[in-house]
Amino acid sequence: MKKSRRLDRDKTSKRITLDQSKAVWSRLLKDKIAQEALGQLKQDGFDIGHLSPQDPTFDHETWADSIVAIPLVGNQPSRTHFHRKSSRRKYLPLIPALRDFVRQCDDPFCEKFLICTRDAEIPQKESRDLANSAANFIEKFISWDWYIRERNPRSVLIAELRWTIRARTGKTHDRELSTIIDAARRAAGRRELCLDHTALDRIERRERMHSVPHWLSSLRR
Repeated sequence: MKKSRRLDRDKTSKRITLDQSKAVWSRLLKDKIAQEALGQLKQDGFDIGHLSPQDPTFDHETWADSIVAIPLVGNQPSRTHFHRKSSRRKYLPLIPALRDFVRQCDDPFCEKFLICTRDAEIPQKESRDLANSAANFIEKFISWDWYIRERNPRSVLIAELRWTIRARTGKTHDRELSTIIDAARRAAGRRELCLDHTALDRIERRERMHSVPHWLSSLRR
């Protein structure tokens, strides 16, 4: 990946603060058009107007967190990274070095010593346990093949909202969803997206291919 693109991705992945989320949500709730859209969703079975942002880290989020995050998160293309064990063979010598260090620590005839870092002194017992744990983990880690898919944050949030609204109400409510998204963007000082049915459908279909089971969405408040 080119350095310029990586820097762009870093700039758009700044953490959202709870105060920031609450400020955007408060302004959204005062938006007349958004109020009508939220009212229609409530009437049809998806009541979220009474919620408030709780967790911008998305560990224990509400739907309010998802909505206000749409204009605040990045809009980068999805990317997949493949990591193969063959690329980490150069780290193999580290394992026997750590094993030797542990054996020397266990040797009763080996002179006792302290391991020092720039920040603190590490007692021998602690350094021995750290080295042993590191050796065990590294030995497993460098034998793994895995891949990571960085999904488009904005598309994930929009798709999750759309399929949850349809599951709760029996309809996609694309007009209301687009209205709420644009209200959130206005509240955050961003340009409106004006997403139509075709655009929303394309976003959802793309994210469905790599999504977690949809029933997990029902666990959110």
